[in-house]
Amino acid sequence: MKRILASLLAATLLLMAGLFTGCSKRGPAPAPEDVYDRIVECLEDAREANVLLFGAGLSVYPRGDAEDELVHRYYGVNDDGMQFVTPYAKYTSLDEMRAVIESVYSEEYRASLMESLFTGYVDSDMSAYMPARFDEDERSLYQNVYVDALIDTVRLYDYAGMVMEEGSYDTCIYVTIPSYTDRNPGEWQKLTLTFVFENGNWYLDSPSC
Repeated sequence: MKRILASLLAATLLLMAGLFTGCSKRGPAPAPEDVYDRIVECLEDAREANVLLFGAGLSVYPRGDAEDELVHRYYGVNDDGMQFVTPYAKYTSLDEMRAVIESVYSEEYRASLMESLFTGYVDSDMSAYMPARFDEDERSLYQNVYVDALIDTVRLYDYAGMVMEEGSYDTCIYVTIPSYTDRNPGEWQKLTLTFVFENGNWYLDSPSC
């Protein structure tokens, strides 16, 4: 399962290999100050989206603990890895999760992410299968605890050091920002991210974790 997830994340990271060749030049790039606030908003909101996509997900009620045995929460429920999300979780429906992802990531980039999150993934030769991480019915929202988290860190950015790269234009910009993770606060990296303009706003078009 972890190998399949790693392959999916690797595929998304490949998008960064074509950062400066993936778009044909059109009009001039916007001024950095005109997109600064939106870039900050995207990256701050991406932290929540990434918890769902690549991180620990939501809190669930464990199967087989003392409370479960007392209230018979999983009585008659197949043990397929899906466990009830608690009512105290940040999100309580698939629509709420879709909304935060759609507020951050571009249409094309998030399509594959949504598939792995809510539909599942089957390898092209049918040799490997990854179930959906989240599902819901009229009773509850569920999270599959057999789908492992890929990332257990939070990335922090020094927005004052943001630089717009050459090759940016009116609907596609490349931004480099100094950053570090909470796990390694002394290890600074310059991360280059792609943003595209669609539906009247800028959206992140590359990984941010």
